[in-house]
Amino acid sequence: MERRGAAAGGDVCMCQTVFPAHANQRGELSAGQLLKWMDATACLAAEKHAGVSCVTASMDDIQFEEAARVGQIITIKAKVNRAFKTSMEVGIKVTVQDVLTNVEKIVSVAYATYVAKPVGAGEIELEPVKLLSREDHLEHSLAIERRRIRLGYEQVFQNLMQESNKEGDYCDSFEEEDAVSTDLTHVQSIELVQPPHANHHGNTFGGQIMAWMETVASISASRLCRSYPILKSVNMFKFWGPSVVGDRLVFNAIVNNTFQNSVEVGVRVEAYNCEEWIKNQARHINSAFLIFNTVNDKGELLPFPRIKPTTKDDMRRYHGAIARRRIRLARKCMLSAKEDKPSDSWERSNQAYVSYSNIAALTHLAAKPGWEITSTLDDIKIWTHEEGDVLSFKVEMQVKIPSHLAFSLLSDFTLRQQWDKHFLTCEVLQAVNEDEKIYYITSPPMTGRKPRDFVILVSQRQPCKQSEPYIVAAKSVTLTSMPPSPEYCRSKILCAGFQIYTDSNSSCTVCYFNQVTSGVMPYLAANLTGSSKSIEDTALECIKFLELKDSKY
Repeated sequence: MERRGAAAGGDVCMCQTVFPAHANQRGELSAGQLLKWMDATACLAAEKHAGVSCVTASMDDIQFEEAARVGQIITIKAKVNRAFKTSMEVGIKVTVQDVLTNVEKIVSVAYATYVAKPVGAGEIELEPVKLLSREDHLEHSLAIERRRIRLGYEQVFQNLMQESNKEGDYCDSFEEEDAVSTDLTHVQSIELVQPPHANHHGNTFGGQIMAWMETVASISASRLCRSYPILKSVNMFKFWGPSVVGDRLVFNAIVNNTFQNSVEVGVRVEAYNCEEWIKNQARHINSAFLIFNTVNDKGELLPFPRIKPTTKDDMRRYHGAIARRRIRLARKCMLSAKEDKPSDSWERSNQAYVSYSNIAALTHLAAKPGWEITSTLDDIKIWTHEEGDVLSFKVEMQVKIPSHLAFSLLSDFTLRQQWDKHFLTCEVLQAVNEDEKIYYITSPPMTGRKPRDFVILVSQRQPCKQSEPYIVAAKSVTLTSMPPSPEYCRSKILCAGFQIYTDSNSSCTVCYFNQVTSGVMPYLAANLTGSSKSIEDTALECIKFLELKDSKY
């Protein structure tokens, strides 16, 4: 097996001026052209790291936040965030700059997966990416979480479809008088793959296929709005197989559903070589779902008419669009580097994203610059970080116990009462999977107030390599089955948890983090859990608990 890769990773920047040939009828950069540029830039970054030819495997959900107009400058930056065995996640950031005002805005941030193609019959194992900055470390850590979401997406979708079946959503009556039959929105287009559409190995560029898909989907959407639809987002592009120069690509687009001011169009791509074309033997190479809206001259969103499914397959697509919309809305609430208040509702459609936000929040908190040390004992250091009305603190503990055992003990919150006296009760409400549990916790009252209770999600992750920490992240979530009780004051954990680093076979460094708002700053300014017991004493109890448990194993 050959190991390939530039250790520093791929980092590519492309700048383009938007000319009239790149624009649509509104004088804005066409989404299809932008998708081609994004794919080309990301592929160059992947090949720079891998040192061999790479192909597009998938493109995560893409949101378009701004439009670029003729004369403006588009900058696309792509960087390999993490290399797996033969695939890589590439982060893509698109900005637009006005040359007259020098104002720069973000158009889109996306993530794509590329696969290295070995030369001949050999296998390739990619080198790890060399991490040079704090941002590199962050994206490298979160790439694992995003990969979990990709791998679990289909299961989440199928679960939502099963829910729809159980609830009897597949009704046959669509009585609205202005409802439009889905048949009227069907559009088919055929493209012949020629050398300019392919790379030097003859494989069709993924970005070119995306651009063709956008064109046919736009025509389909326009049959409903009788206007020029604007592409706002794309559900994950996934390439099921390759196509090459000489293939005939058949694109079939149809409106799946409308949602007041937006419409989802599904596009299926099939490929044929000459022999397959004669025999009508198609190869399904790609499917995607594109979401459009449309505006009037004042920039106001216009409504779409309802559609009327006429067949069982139409009905399946109709309800599939509803499920994907639920997932999209959950994704929009997912915590990112700039979002401080993600959705905490625990529903089937957003469980993967709430779990991601849980891990991401702790990872971002730990990586923040500006931590100030406030106290140092023999085996304990206490750090604080203030940002606006948010106070965070970190407790660093040196513990004589293997890191994997510390992780096992600290990730089980039912054991917390043995070292943290401010956990009165703790029970598991829901074991979501082996890495996620939801707990119900009660805690003593603040002075003159009711006892407090919490409903929290605890997400645990083991490291992929020794230099990475074990992670135990905690945040409050909302469960409809556990509403607030008049006996307790329902409290909220913004972000808390542990990072556990391996020092040796018998010792580790445990870092505990907690983030609170200004309302409870005085309450937590000098105490770990909000009572008279100091941070240092609680940390010592934690160390004692861990090392005592180690002696029993």
